[in-house]
Amino acid sequence: MKLKSLLGILCLFAITFTVISCEKDKAVLASGSCSFSIDSTAYSANTASGFLEDTVGIGKKALTIQGMVGTLNSFLAVTIIFPDTLTTGEFTEANHAFILFSKNLSDESASWTSTSATIKITSINSKYAEGTFAGILKNGDNETPLTDGKFKVNISNTN
Repeated sequence: MKLKSLLGILCLFAITFTVISCEKDKAVLASGSCSFSIDSTAYSANTASGFLEDTVGIGKKALTIQGMVGTLNSFLAVTIIFPDTLTTGEFTEANHAFILFSKNLSDESASWTSTSATIKITSINSKYAEGTFAGILKNGDNETPLTDGKFKVNISNTN
């Protein structure tokens, strides 16, 4: 009887250890989340998502985090081109990190692009990405800071 109890406890321990040690893919709400500030105005995306493009020809992966803001009239896109595999870390304009913000989708002159960008990926796998971002956005001769950017998104593969 003691042998069966001991074997049962060992099996339970082995199962528990296996379940705990397996890394699970994180998942967020279907709508994801994305928030940031531009020129001291806070924005929060109604919906946010990530899209992964595998650029087979050049062997790189492009991740775009996008969010629709307000009355779905404003749009943000944060893009990182990874050298080969998805990885955590800090990415800047020098290593292909970009930010685009359109304050009014019906007005082309309301689009801002980054002259400098810092995107930090704190957690990523094939289905989920989480991180922060900041930068300087430019529209014509005008520049404005983008600060306090945060995102948590599920990733869809476009291939």
